[in-house]
Amino acid sequence: MKPVPLSLFTTGIYGYLDFVLIGWTLGLVWLAVRALVTAKGSFAQKVRAGLDDEVFLFGGWGGDARAAVGGWMFLLSVVLLQFDMFFMNSLVRELDLPWYSFLAPCLNSAYSMFLILKTVLFTRYSGRQLAVAYCFFFVFRWVYLNNHQYWFVMALFYMLAAKDAPLRRTLKAGLVTSCASFLAVVLASSAGWIGTLSELWDDGRMRNSFGYGWYNLTGVIVLALCLMYVCLRQVRNLKWFDFIVLAAALVFCNEGPASRAAVVCLALLIALTLLLRFLPGIARPVWVRALVSAAPVLALAASLLGSWLYTPDNALLVKLNDIFTGRLYLANKALSETSLAIAGQGLWDADYIVDNCFANLWIYAGPVASVLLWGAMAALLWRLMKKGAVTESACLVVMLAHGFMENHVIWPCVNVCLWLMPCVLFLLPKERVGDFAPDTGAPQTAF
Repeated sequence: MKPVPLSLFTTGIYGYLDFVLIGWTLGLVWLAVRALVTAKGSFAQKVRAGLDDEVFLFGGWGGDARAAVGGWMFLLSVVLLQFDMFFMNSLVRELDLPWYSFLAPCLNSAYSMFLILKTVLFTRYSGRQLAVAYCFFFVFRWVYLNNHQYWFVMALFYMLAAKDAPLRRTLKAGLVTSCASFLAVVLASSAGWIGTLSELWDDGRMRNSFGYGWYNLTGVIVLALCLMYVCLRQVRNLKWFDFIVLAAALVFCNEGPASRAAVVCLALLIALTLLLRFLPGIARPVWVRALVSAAPVLALAASLLGSWLYTPDNALLVKLNDIFTGRLYLANKALSETSLAIAGQGLWDADYIVDNCFANLWIYAGPVASVLLWGAMAALLWRLMKKGAVTESACLVVMLAHGFMENHVIWPCVNVCLWLMPCVLFLLPKERVGDFAPDTGAPQTAF
């Protein structure tokens, strides 16, 4: 694959990034002018008003209705993304159906445009919030222009657009769409209407992708459905039948697609939810919160050190490499054959793949973006744990564990905890740390 020439308003996601860049740049100028012209008091008071007053960009037309429309835009973008990834991304694409070639690019454009409009015109910002998020966006846009990794920048879009969106309502719609899409693919492949992948293992067991293009994709979709289900139900409300559902999903993943990463992470999800359900006080000590919050940084360090130090002579690392099905060897090969690129790089002629997400982003996105992303996730975990949002914290930890073997931790259709990132990217106060818990009118118990 050759790099796409760069120019303003190029096709596809390059143009989408340009729209947000221009919109937010003009928005910052508009906020500054608005504060100087309309705010009362001294110059310092005008500056403080511009930094602290949370308003819509380019005028207050629409009022609260505008915010509501923005919420629906985010919901529709999620629904379209889930349908696109969980149904359109199956082997239905191999059928050469006329409607497929028309619908597929329309879906991508539709959910991207909803995100752009929500981000630029249908979200309130203060000057301080927009300036902080703008820096994050600028770095990630710069890196994307170098590495062209689709999910890297789509994660950014959803993290930014989720600000002030109705997360629980969106999660419900996303879960329904995801389940319906997944069941449609599984049933269609079982009926023979669409193709599937299968292979017979040496132990006589048959591996089946159930209508998707790879076994691990089927596994991570099941994992995503379980994570959404747990986030919707919340750990404190889980009953015996919820654990039966999760156990059934684990058995399906093990006996069907036989995706090791998904099976291990489902087992981890069950273990964490059981622990938090019956021993809720275990998450209260500060040292536990600190350890959980450090998980993204520790995972990054472990991935890089394990990959750099891997040799066939090290029995421990060889064993870990076997457990992670060759991920240490692959990352070691990649790290030894590439140079470090501060602002990311696209290695289109590389003869290796890097499935470990932490090593992958270090190579392709560079150290600056990697530190920003994993540092932001660490800050998110700290704020979630401090709030008492243990359900979302556990689900994010599970996705970080999945990142040792796959790159789906940055897929917003899989890792819905990315929708919680605005509290970090916009430096929102503690009372605005988002979660998926039902709104009971009372704040969640903080630790």
